[in-house]
Amino acid sequence: MKQLLIGSLVMFFATTASAHGCPGEMRTIDAKLPTATLPAAEIVKVKALRAEGEKLHKEGKHTESMKALADAKKLLGV
Repeated sequence: MKQLLIGSLVMFFATTASAHGCPGEMRTIDAKLPTATLPAAEIVKVKALRAEGEKLHKEGKHTESMKALADAKKLLGV
């Protein structure tokens, strides 16, 4: 019983942590892009940073990914 409880808690916190990681940041950017009122050049930068963040995430470079995604969010005003 104790192991079940510990396992459940670990899964809960792992799920919560990943929701705030790279994929969560990408979802935030994706949700904001359609309604963004930025110049076309800024939209291009945001999309490039978002793509770079996804690429870095897939390569396992999460710190670098989060930096690129944060820069994209900053441009979006999120």
